[in-house]
Amino acid sequence: MAMFNRKQAEEPELIDLREAEPAKPQWGSPVPCPSCKGRGYLDHIDPFKEIMFLHCTECAHRYEVTRADIGTDDADAFTI
Repeated sequence: MAMFNRKQAEEPELIDLREAEPAKPQWGSPVPCPSCKGRGYLDHIDPFKEIMFLHCTECAHRYEVTRADIGTDDADAFTI
């Protein structure tokens, strides 16, 4: 009579090291710079015209992104 049972062999944990799919840009969050693909910084949002004003932290390029450009379906995201 055995007091302790043997542990059954567990399958090794699988770790996926492939590149993750880039996240889809969301309304109200910074998007990459269209010029250099650098990191964008959100300056402000015009809720009436639905425009985000951004600038690049690497090349200092200023750009605008509309809600239609991003193509979000969540119309309730930043409503007043």
